[in-house]
Amino acid sequence: MKKFTFLITLMLSIFSYAQEGEMRINMWYGTIDNNDNEEHLALEKHFKSIWKQQKEAGLLTNWEMWQLINPNEASTETTYLYVKFYTEENRKSTAQVSGIPEGLDEGTWNLVLDKQMSHFKKIYSTDVSYKGGFNNSTQENKPADFAVINSMSVNWYKQADYEDLELKTFMPINKQNGMKAWALTKVLDQLGAERKTNYYTVDFYNTLEELYTQRSNTSKMPKSVVEANKKIDQIRTLLSSDIFRLIDYLD
Repeated sequence: MKKFTFLITLMLSIFSYAQEGEMRINMWYGTIDNNDNEEHLALEKHFKSIWKQQKEAGLLTNWEMWQLINPNEASTETTYLYVKFYTEENRKSTAQVSGIPEGLDEGTWNLVLDKQMSHFKKIYSTDVSYKGGFNNSTQENKPADFAVINSMSVNWYKQADYEDLELKTFMPINKQNGMKAWALTKVLDQLGAERKTNYYTVDFYNTLEELYTQRSNTSKMPKSVVEANKKIDQIRTLLSSDIFRLIDYLD
């Protein structure tokens, strides 16, 4: 279990949980060969059982599994994103759980663990803190079906200005333009990749069609929006914009 805890100490139902102190989120990316996908997904039910144990014990607030869908057809690999949410109360908890999935003995679990971890060819982990966002959903805690994770490199000396612009200027704009939800997070640490990312924004949509329709719309921006974009462009650089599809989550 120690090996697994190190590798997977791992956006999205953030909004319902942000009241209990600072919400922190672990985002763990794992890339596997497409030939391993069927077996990998079949074994995930055992790992979900572990996260369910931890949630019921108060050690975490929620867990989600996403799949990177761009690029797709031409790729021989698949990247999964595992997301775990922790309130301040979760982080302080000293509760104990068995650490073995329901229905398995320790020996079988160790075999499943080794097999699943052997699938991963590349890993990347980052911890972030939730800075703010909104949720237009009426489906309680169910995450959106699609998410766009935007990686930002923000000027170190302008981080407060950047957060202020995102939350006071762009969050209201995003709330009105059809997104199901939106979130701003700040990177606390990273492992496994040489990235300059220090912030993520996450855009949530009900369908891929909604996402692409919004991108396709080319409307003239009001002067105030143009000025706001020019201002934020002087502070931050967009490094990547990745689309993810929801695979599973804890109810």
